[in-house]
Amino acid sequence: MNRIFLAFSFRPENDRLVRDVDRVIRSHGLVPVTGEILGGQGLSQEVQARIRQCDALVALFTRELQIQGQQDTWLPTQWVSDEYASARARNQLAIAIVEDGVQTNGAFAQHERINLNRPAAPEAFIRLSETLGYWRAEAGRSLEIRLLPQEAATFASSENARCEYRLVPPNGGVPSEWTKARPARKPGGVFLIVQGVKTDQSIEVKLLEGNNPKWTSLESPQWVHVELASVQ
Repeated sequence: MNRIFLAFSFRPENDRLVRDVDRVIRSHGLVPVTGEILGGQGLSQEVQARIRQCDALVALFTRELQIQGQQDTWLPTQWVSDEYASARARNQLAIAIVEDGVQTNGAFAQHERINLNRPAAPEAFIRLSETLGYWRAEAGRSLEIRLLPQEAATFASSENARCEYRLVPPNGGVPSEWTKARPARKPGGVFLIVQGVKTDQSIEVKLLEGNNPKWTSLESPQWVHVELASVQ
């Protein structure tokens, strides 16, 4: 996980709130992405593309239009609702931060939300931080695996090879499905890029020719290889 789209209403009274949410996102080592350059002019194709390229979406449902005849009841900006709904429709990770008094009707109103009371905003920021931390832990990280021995690496980079990996949880858990991976020749050898690895998982790799396994690995933990040199 790397990029988070931040959907919000472009109003001066939201500037401080947007800056604070931006800081929470960055504190997790994530990159906030917005439609600010586009001026928030609806759910354009470019905004849609930006959302699709992100790993998740945070939507700020702030007070925009007061409902006539209803005290302290507001509607959010339509394009924020549209951006949030588009992410949900694609099954992207998304969370709504909803200001007090704002109605969130529609197909996604029942989803998890974070309530925002501006005088007590730090509570909402803590909830958002917890959500981002959970997302990052579940998404895992990307690793580059160097294939050894050299004969296996040479075969992996040939046109006849198919490279696959699976992730194995600790304590006898059920391994993931086998996933195809593309080998990459880089300085130092041939590498597989493995996505979504959690800190306690082991990695198993196999190289096939057609449907026939040619090389297989043991379940390899994520330990770091450190080579020492004598100082004597």
